[in-house]
Amino acid sequence: MLRPATAESLLADLAARRTALTSLRARAQVRSGLRGLWAREAFAVRRPDAVRIDVLAPFGVALALGAQGARLWAYRPADATRYDGAATADNLTRLLGVPLAVSDVVDILLGLPPQRRPAGPATLTPTAAGEYKLQVPHAEGAQTIWFAGDTLAVLRAEESGPHGVQLRLVFSDYRAGFPYAIELAAVGTAEARLTYEAVEPNAAVDPALFVPPPAPRVLPFEAAGPPPG
Repeated sequence: MLRPATAESLLADLAARRTALTSLRARAQVRSGLRGLWAREAFAVRRPDAVRIDVLAPFGVALALGAQGARLWAYRPADATRYDGAATADNLTRLLGVPLAVSDVVDILLGLPPQRRPAGPATLTPTAAGEYKLQVPHAEGAQTIWFAGDTLAVLRAEESGPHGVQLRLVFSDYRAGFPYAIELAAVGTAEARLTYEAVEPNAAVDPALFVPPPAPRVLPFEAAGPPPG
């Protein structure tokens, strides 16, 4: 059965969720790349634009990735090399495989579609599957979000631009209102799936985690090669 909802009430609910969840510490299994291999990763996230991802190896950290504001870095302890640069779409694609802003990555890791500023009235449509379909026009295209009709939990989201759908997201395995499984697919890149194992919402996150570690060898991100696709 569909719970009563309007476009305005669902947008207000998303805004309230963003206000209520401002940081996260977590461990997860992540599958990405063409080979579809799983990796264990540790996350630290803080609004509005700070992310730290450690790719874990049996005896430590294989790769550390970080972003805060306009700065982006990646550090490989094995060869003591750090890649450093601006948080541009190309560099984020090199690092994460998708051309998202850091604030978008923060939203997704916190279990929500990226925040968009509406450029016109949002529309809400009930679907035959018992869901709500919310369409939000914005300056660069449109965002479509599907909500469960009974719980109003976010199920899926799409980002569309002049050339069609650019990004698809799926949120599932909700526990205490938080999705423990997130799937992401961007045009021209392989799909990724994140399955949280442990989540600490609104955790105290040390700002020093997002500062790039010292390294004897520092290279620009361009040295890592062209972005995928």
